Amino acid sequence: MIEIISSCTNSKTKMPDKTLTIEYYNKEKSLDEIIIIWKNIIKENEFNKYVTTDLYKGIGWRATLNTYNLFTDYYETELYIASAGYGLIQHSMKISSYDATFTPRTLNSIEKFNKDKISNIKWWDNINTFQVDSFSDESYIFVILPHNYLIATQNFIKKLIKKHGKRVFIFRANQNEALSFMKKYTVEFDLRFNSYQTGTLSSLLSRSVLWLSKEIVEYKIPFEHHLFQEHIENKMKNYPQYKMPKREQLSEEKLIEKIEKMISNDAITSASRGLKKLRESGIACEQKRFSSLFKKVKSPL
Repeated sequence: MIEIISSCTNSKTKMPDKTLTIEYYNKEKSLDEIIIIWKNIIKENEFNKYVTTDLYKGIGWRATLNTYNLFTDYYETELYIASAGYGLIQHSMKISSYDATFTPRTLNSIEKFNKDKISNIKWWDNINTFQVDSFSDESYIFVILPHNYLIATQNFIKKLIKKHGKRVFIFRANQNEALSFMKKYTVEFDLRFNSYQTGTLSSLLSRSVLWLSKEIVEYKIPFEHHLFQEHIENKMKNYPQYKMPKREQLSEEKLIEKIEKMISNDAITSASRGLKKLRESGIACEQKRFSSLFKKVKSPL
């Protein structure tokens, strides 16, 4: 059996109630206080519920669903989501919309309460109720999480490795160094993949794993880390590293200031024009993130 663990997405089809957004809570509250409040709200179940496949959206999420659907034709497969709002959940579970993330520099970043990665770890350890023992002893675990989510869920992943050992495959596609205990369980992609298959960098990891899943099925690659890695290297060896534009990263507060000036001073009324101007000034921002912020700023003006 294959158990896929993917991350939740910031992009959702339904707007959350304000009490299910990290932005709603004053920074003066302690992380412990907010954890208690959040868990109580989740437990009360007062808001509309949606199956995750109808709630999450985006290129990366579609790639993850395609990986899951592909494997179900050949293996018994289950898909789980590492949700910053709910902990680890099955993809068929119904949940309320929320806005909480382990991604830094956003208004709904959990780490803003402590300004370090420890807050993310503490949040996950308290929010997540899913037990590692729920996985079958014979399962292969595919962990498809961005770096910040790997950091946040590290205590859970340690338990996974303790139980499943080399059956745990941690897929990575970023320049951050893997935590030492994860290294021998990782399968690495790099920016050569974006030269091989151009797409958004934010979806690089999920797109890479989708491609590999097709290769696993087509070439019947045994489930071993070094065989996966060798296959990747053989396919990517003739492709150059994708050249990333060098742009400055800004917090959401700073981006909102920029957008306010664009609308007020430059009479920019569309998100596409605003994003073009932002990037021309040497500042990086993902399209969906910018569009969401632009809409948020523009509405009350």
